[in-house]
Amino acid sequence: MLGQNRRLMLVEDEPLMSSLLATSLVSANFIVETASDAASARKLIQSFDPDIALLDISLGDGPTGVHLAHAIRTTRPDIAILMLSKHQDAKSANADGLDLPDGVGFLRKIMVSNSEYLISAIEKVLGDKSEEVRQDKIGIPVELKLTGKGLQILELIAEGYNNAEIATRSGLSLKSVERWIERIYLELEIEPKGKLNPRVEATRRYFLSAGFPERKGAK
Repeated sequence: MLGQNRRLMLVEDEPLMSSLLATSLVSANFIVETASDAASARKLIQSFDPDIALLDISLGDGPTGVHLAHAIRTTRPDIAILMLSKHQDAKSANADGLDLPDGVGFLRKIMVSNSEYLISAIEKVLGDKSEEVRQDKIGIPVELKLTGKGLQILELIAEGYNNAEIATRSGLSLKSVERWIERIYLELEIEPKGKLNPRVEATRRYFLSAGFPERKGAK
């Protein structure tokens, strides 16, 4: 019966994301408590005693979710851990390049809107199968080896933002964003005026890199 009333600690500093995730998890029969930073999470562990911790990597100005994961592994190795991040891997999300401790799952944040996918990932981590939820180790296909600003803009496209919002979030002008998107299409060998919608195809490629199956009938 999905969560089966297991105790889940959600550590997320964005209030809207925290609320949406908590609602989804409660609907799946998890008992959920939330924290917004590492310090409050460590206090919550003592009072709540979770079975699993769902940790966002980026937690504002304080310690990151990766630092928190290491602390939990040291003091409470019985707690299962699943990391969430908009980044490709943990090292790129940390200024000090700290990697994840052993036995921890990693799920790209863009995947959590699919509640079934998220619950499946949680169940695997709870079942000591965290190696099956390491999307940082899937490996992006050669055609998706974008870095820096190109990868950031592709992620924002995949999250559904329009060019104006991408410009705001990436600190670029609208014209610069348009040029970057043209470059992304070129790098991914997507024909802007072909049979496929180029924006949708770029999004599909991004999802594919995160573990989504190939399009049916694709060669």
